[in-house]
Amino acid sequence: MAASAQIGTRAAGASLFGLLAALGCILPNYELLAVSQHLFLAVNVMALNFCLGLGGQVSLAQGAFCGLGAYISALLHPALPGASLAIAAIASGSTYALAAAVSRPLEKLGEGFLAMATLGVTLIFTNLILSLESLTGGTAGMMVDFKLALPIIGPISGDKPYYFLFLGLLLVSVLVFARVRSSRLGRALLACHDDPEAASACGVHRAAVRSLAFGLGGALSALAGMLQAHYSGFVSPGQYSLELSLKALLFLVIGGPGRILGPILAVLILETALSNIHFLGEARVLFHGLLLGLALLWGPVRTFHTGRGRFTNTAGTGT
Repeated sequence: MAASAQIGTRAAGASLFGLLAALGCILPNYELLAVSQHLFLAVNVMALNFCLGLGGQVSLAQGAFCGLGAYISALLHPALPGASLAIAAIASGSTYALAAAVSRPLEKLGEGFLAMATLGVTLIFTNLILSLESLTGGTAGMMVDFKLALPIIGPISGDKPYYFLFLGLLLVSVLVFARVRSSRLGRALLACHDDPEAASACGVHRAAVRSLAFGLGGALSALAGMLQAHYSGFVSPGQYSLELSLKALLFLVIGGPGRILGPILAVLILETALSNIHFLGEARVLFHGLLLGLALLWGPVRTFHTGRGRFTNTAGTGT
């Protein structure tokens, strides 16, 4: 029964990515812009899934980690033109180290305080970018004139290439998440979330394993931010504000922490619907917060069960 469900999930996932790949081939460039933004959000949702879906850490720092990758790439490419892979390694590696280092001391806080502490990380990042105006452009932002360059392929430009880069990054995030979830690390993370005392009695170092998950989520967001920076050709602190973190948390809560297809579908469907509320202006953040509150009260995260990475609600069990 479990094996057939797993096969069905894999088939559904393959169908979804096949459909997205087909859309990249047939949609005109101007329509790919919106879908690429959806994929960018989906990568950040999967990044948060490492923190919340596995480690049980409610994080509001994804915007900061995403922005860190974007600014590192924007600042290093003029000095290292053509070294995009090396810069990607620097951006993801440094963000991984920072996220893991931030997670360690925050383990001393309660779960509710953890969310507030990671909110502080986002606010500190924004203020740091604004303070270093001579380097980052401050509120005005900065142009990203240098293109990403990959071996053999060369410089990347155009909507279709970036669309498939976003899609490829999303696929990698899904495969890594599925691998980690079924690994010894994933089982340790779920044990820490279910029963920290029992996990510690079995020799699991809760702070260490959760910092690894937090670091993986930060590194993945950094890569998404790097792609987004070069795709849009511009970076500003407003792109990586609290709104991005709230959106990632909202879509993950609605799709189901620990799941894979649910959060991705939540992004693709709900982000299209939410794109029609731009008339709210700055009140969008309040609206997203209200939706998040409702999702926490009645969504699948409210009664989740972390055994073997699955979450349940009144509708049944999902993967």
